Amino acid sequence: MASHYEVLGVNEDATRREINAAYRRLVKQHHPDKGGDPAKFQRVTQAYNALKSEPEREAYDFEHKFGSFLDETANKRTLLQRLNAFLRDRAFAALSVLSFLLGVLLIDSGDGVNESYNPFLLAAGCAFILLCVGFFANRGQAYDGLGAALLRAVFSILFFLFDVLMRVYVILALMFSVVVLVALLNWLKKNFLHLLPLHF
Repeated sequence: MASHYEVLGVNEDATRREINAAYRRLVKQHHPDKGGDPAKFQRVTQAYNALKSEPEREAYDFEHKFGSFLDETANKRTLLQRLNAFLRDRAFAALSVLSFLLGVLLIDSGDGVNESYNPFLLAAGCAFILLCVGFFANRGQAYDGLGAALLRAVFSILFFLFDVLMRVYVILALMFSVVVLVALLNWLKKNFLHLLPLHF
């Protein structure tokens, strides 16, 4: 969009007299009563009103010179916010990959194949592999910092282990119930079979 100076056809350092002269010339040219374009006449009048007094001209100059810079800064801020949101949405997946790689490196360093056997490195590597699973389980959650992410991962692992233990417990309880039922039937058969009718 053309600036007010461009609409009036003057330089940005034009004097007030030059602005008045340009306005009078353009009013005669675009006035609707003389067959001019009403839209152009209105645009010329708007430009002149913004530049005719010193305070209004200073305000316009400030906005004209620094407005594009402010818009550019706002666009950069929006871009940074979008990038930040993109990274936050994928933080758990990134943490999962990083913890997996770190776990593999720690296990490789402590397994004793290339160097001496180190159980602490092996344990730390296994812990990071478990954290990798916990991070991956929370990949759809919002990232609120590394501490909160670690807590979420640990709780996810604990809930998973608890769920596995409960399933194992249920399976063992069913198996034990079947064994007890079979033992009860055998006991009944041994002790009370002679009381049943012969045709049964």
